[in-house]
Amino acid sequence: MAGPDLELTKRPGGGAIDLENLKRRSWPGITAYFVRFAAPTAYNFRIDSSTHYIALHDIYRVDGETSVAGVPRSHLKDLRNKLTFSPVGCDVDGWTQLVKPGSFTALHLAPSDNGAEAIDLAKLAPQLSFEDQALRMALLRFQAILHDPSLDTPGYAETLAELVTFEVNRIVLRKPRQLIHQGGLTSRQVRIVTEYMDAHLTEKITISELSALLDLTRFHFIRAFKQTAGMPPHQFLIRRRVDRARGMLAESPITIGEIAEQTGFGSPIQLTRAFRRVLGTTPSALRRGS
Repeated sequence: MAGPDLELTKRPGGGAIDLENLKRRSWPGITAYFVRFAAPTAYNFRIDSSTHYIALHDIYRVDGETSVAGVPRSHLKDLRNKLTFSPVGCDVDGWTQLVKPGSFTALHLAPSDNGAEAIDLAKLAPQLSFEDQALRMALLRFQAILHDPSLDTPGYAETLAELVTFEVNRIVLRKPRQLIHQGGLTSRQVRIVTEYMDAHLTEKITISELSALLDLTRFHFIRAFKQTAGMPPHQFLIRRRVDRARGMLAESPITIGEIAEQTGFGSPIQLTRAFRRVLGTTPSALRRGS
């Protein structure tokens, strides 16, 4: 546990969570964090959704996942200089595996009780793993305050928080045009593909089938899917199968062999290989709770 706004929990098979550095500072309606992780380590994380959350990452994870309500899950590994925005009421969780030290700076902004803000962040859509130089610089100023409290002059943090609010609003309002230009899939298209995968996990699913769902060529589909999800469709499908198998391990007494058959792996050996690659553990070890 790193504080009331950020919860870190050890993953099965992961080492102890070693924080090389943890700094926290609060002002009325504002809380800022700087967290630096030692490595190697693996951990789960969950962000308190009672505030608006903006974070700047300096992390390269060898594996992991970030989930924000309303946005396709991201398995992007290179999170250096990547930003995340999640409005109040929008859950953020996931897991990360590191072999090199990493850090992030996070800002929690409490929503106004009287609705008097010029910009209401609660009305904005969440954004995951994006880049913006102006917002990055604003968060780096909060990071500087955390490392050097002498910079915390009266009203400075409040002014920075207002600047962050305006920058987030600018980014989110321009985002639809940016996504179209970049050629990624829409949220609706991701949902169509994901629901099809979940409904046919035990079957052999081809790229041709998936691209036909969206009326795209195979090449365009693979490129757009990887850009949106952070990995090729095949790897994404494997993770969906692993997620289903992990749930069955916890909820069903059936054998690991039966779980492998019902999640499309075909054999316990293939299931175990996928678990080691995705989760860093085995089905047997996960079932034992080790």
